[in-house]
Amino acid sequence: MIKGQILNRESFISNLSNILGREMPKEVVHPELSSKPQLEIYKGFTQAQLAEEFHKNAQVNKAGSGGKIDSLIIEKKDLAKTVAEKLVEHGTGPIVAWNDERFAEWGLNDVLKDAYVWTDEKGRENVDKALNASYGVCISDLSLAETASYTVIDKLGKGRSSNFLPLNYVCIVPQSTIVPRLTQGMQKLHEMSKEGINPAAINFICGSSSSSDIELNKVWGVHGPVRLSYLIVSDL
Repeated sequence: MIKGQILNRESFISNLSNILGREMPKEVVHPELSSKPQLEIYKGFTQAQLAEEFHKNAQVNKAGSGGKIDSLIIEKKDLAKTVAEKLVEHGTGPIVAWNDERFAEWGLNDVLKDAYVWTDEKGRENVDKALNASYGVCISDLSLAETASYTVIDKLGKGRSSNFLPLNYVCIVPQSTIVPRLTQGMQKLHEMSKEGINPAAINFICGSSSSSDIELNKVWGVHGPVRLSYLIVSDL
């Protein structure tokens, strides 16, 4: 990733410090917390237990969504068959998928042979394909057990429109990506940042899209897929 140039940082921070009536800070000092309850939730859970919690909380989200969220815990050997079933569950139609080598690695080439693969060089064509897709397929980069959320971290071949525009979505959740909650998720992202990995966008998504903004009427699919299926893979 190309590193950007930060202009006028010192003068900007100095101006803020003057307004606040204090000296310009030389370093960031993190406060010491007297207690850290955020670290106690799911403390000591194994990856298998976190997967069960993710699945359980996905069921809670499913109830709140009127059944528009689905969650299964499966093994890698059943992944191709299950993805194939999910891609026709709500009728057949165009499929859009990430440009991700893990699909081939996990034996999904045949299942996704007719899928449109996101290609950055194609620009607007990617968006048009995603807009008309009946199904989208992705892999969660980081998964939160507490809220049954999957995370999409911006990268070449993983355009955001492929996550938000298809009517239905299938998200593969490797058990190894599951952490207790946002606290641990942010810790992992902080470690990435220290290694120089600073994505343009990080999206935490916890279900199918809905809104009640318009006259308090619940509408599904406002700014994302109407339905979401989680496939939690226990041996990935």
